[in-house]
Amino acid sequence: MESCYSCGEQIRLGDVVGVGYVMFGKIVYMIGHGVSSDAFRTEEWDHLGGGYVIQTPEGGLFHCAHEAEMALLDRAA
Repeated sequence: MESCYSCGEQIRLGDVVGVGYVMFGKIVYMIGHGVSSDAFRTEEWDHLGGGYVIQTPEGGLFHCAHEAEMALLDRAA
């Protein structure tokens, strides 16, 4: 089953998303799908079992557990 944003668009690796009104970044790991960026090390995040790892423009990483929390800001190239 495809994961989608609340707007109905499919979630893709590399999409730029906003989470709430304070965090935004690029999706680098789709945990439940086992899809990650080439340089991203997944083993540190696998224990979460699902959700998305997002990299901020400053290089920080955070976990977003639910699609409903993310808003698509820019589509992956």
